[in-house]
Amino acid sequence: MNSEKTAILVLSKPLEGKKEFLDDYIKKTIKENKAVLFVLTDKTSAQIKKELLKEKIFFKNLYFVDCYSQQAGEECKNGENIQYVSGPLALNELSIAIADFEREFIRKELKHIIIFDSLSTLLLYSNSEAIARFLQILIARIKKFGGEVFFTAEEGMHDLKAITAIEHLMDVIIEVKKEKGKVLFKTKGKDSSERWIEMR
Repeated sequence: MNSEKTAILVLSKPLEGKKEFLDDYIKKTIKENKAVLFVLTDKTSAQIKKELLKEKIFFKNLYFVDCYSQQAGEECKNGENIQYVSGPLALNELSIAIADFEREFIRKELKHIIIFDSLSTLLLYSNSEAIARFLQILIARIKKFGGEVFFTAEEGMHDLKAITAIEHLMDVIIEVKKEKGKVLFKTKGKDSSERWIEMR
């Protein structure tokens, strides 16, 4: 999938393949020497690093905007590869932190992807209209900076109106599921496939 300057929504039920799908994509990203920026709303950066190591995913260009650790009472200090935000509803802080990293990627001439995990947390704390407005501005700026962005969301957790408002902003929607131990996905939008494809 050529997803440069593309906004992608990855939908699945909890524990039904999103992580495996994204891990596979990240492995391909390493070979392309892109930077990966995780925007975290329900896990700490330490947890993500541990998960990546467990999957034997190693790379130097890894960055974090962590919206979770301060709420969890963790000790938080901004660094070269990480910025902490006070919480998932601090949308202005969140937007500024992402923009700061993107300017750094441009300075270093690094292509980049952003993995925003997860929109479901934002939707639990705020109304869908406010989140859609935030995403519209965020996506436009990410594309302007030449990035690609994956948003994850939990299928079945939100009302149809909320998901429809978000889907409207996306270029590609990827549905993921597990079946008989296999991870399957199908896409709507660019390079769409209405049939389920096994991830290999």
